[in-house]
Amino acid sequence: METVKITNLSKKFRRYHQKSSNIKYAVLNLFKGFGSSRHEDFYALKHINLSVQQGETVGIIGENGSGKSTLLKLIARILFPDEGTIETKGKIATLIELGAGFHDELSGRENIYVNASLLGFKKKEIDDKIDEIIEFSGLKHFIDNPIKTYSSGMYLRLGFSIAINVNPDILLIDEILAVGDENFQKKCFERIEEFKDKGKTILIVSHDLNVIERMCDRVILIDNGQQFSKQDPVEAISEYHKRLFQKRKQALRLGPDKTAVETSGEMRTLTATQFNRWGSREAEITSVKFFDDQGNETYDFRTRDHLKIRMDYHAKKLIKKPVFGIAVYTEDGVLLTGPNTRTGDCDIDVIQGQGSVEYVMESVPFLPASYLFTVSIYDHSLRHAYDHLEKCLVFNVVESRKVKDKFGTLHIPAQWRHVKKGKPEPR
Repeated sequence: METVKITNLSKKFRRYHQKSSNIKYAVLNLFKGFGSSRHEDFYALKHINLSVQQGETVGIIGENGSGKSTLLKLIARILFPDEGTIETKGKIATLIELGAGFHDELSGRENIYVNASLLGFKKKEIDDKIDEIIEFSGLKHFIDNPIKTYSSGMYLRLGFSIAINVNPDILLIDEILAVGDENFQKKCFERIEEFKDKGKTILIVSHDLNVIERMCDRVILIDNGQQFSKQDPVEAISEYHKRLFQKRKQALRLGPDKTAVETSGEMRTLTATQFNRWGSREAEITSVKFFDDQGNETYDFRTRDHLKIRMDYHAKKLIKKPVFGIAVYTEDGVLLTGPNTRTGDCDIDVIQGQGSVEYVMESVPFLPASYLFTVSIYDHSLRHAYDHLEKCLVFNVVESRKVKDKFGTLHIPAQWRHVKKGKPEPR
């Protein structure tokens, strides 16, 4: 049975270009005829179609400003669409804005009645649940204080306790759980799992993609107000990462006199100093390319994929025993690895003119993220730099079905074993 059905939904807002600094300028602008030109309409959401079945948990992901929260507010009837329709079946509870529906001058107890009433519940129903709501919130000693004295975490506790304990048919959650402390978050997720087990419908917006992947049956990606339906959570999150990464520096092309970065398919000239490039330049790196196991050039990989890096060079004179190296960093600048041909037992006697050096990862060890890449050519002592380009390239790792452990930065191939009475159990 469908509990939420959205058909051809669109929502417009006004975008203002200029604000009047005071009443005087507002009046002058009005007489000058500027009033109608200071804003334009834009679509926060455009032609959204979504059907959610009873008992489903659906995640909604996308960048800030993509329209995710607007969609939940439309479903909750906090906002109303300009086009299209929304049909829902059953009572809806929302955790969309911290303190929404609360009155600062009222106590926590009084706000329970007000908030639950706004959700469509009768006083008798609230009477039956109020002790459970207060107990879950952990605010027993503060429940009769005005909530204007509450911290943001206490607001969250009270709001979530009301929403989850009044037994709605549909629960809408918008990133709000990020406010709570660790213990309360754990408590909330446990209750949400109970909620799922009862066959309730949940729509959740979150930037915590581990939560989205773990909790959701389906995931909808929204980008610039448009819907990109990727039903499978792993595929949807992977597509989301790809779209994010495409907006960053994607590939490097080097020439003898300039450095260029390819961003979203367009070449944009940058000075070499922007990449902290140094060295005598007796030998130069002229190109760096990444390839998958099919030989296709790409800068998007999955954990445990095959990855080949090819560095083309031009040596202007004969150079003995050069050392080629790479380094991989997190976006925060943490060095993850820094191999080179000398430590890797790939001795190169001499280089002169043009050539290439390849570095192959049989299994990419990095978990989903963007990574910064350094390339270099040094002499055999590793003290003299011929060419060094620091953090000059970005490559990306997206979700993989092969990998279940997604905490941290690295994937370490390993096995768990339960040892009983000194003997490993048969696998």
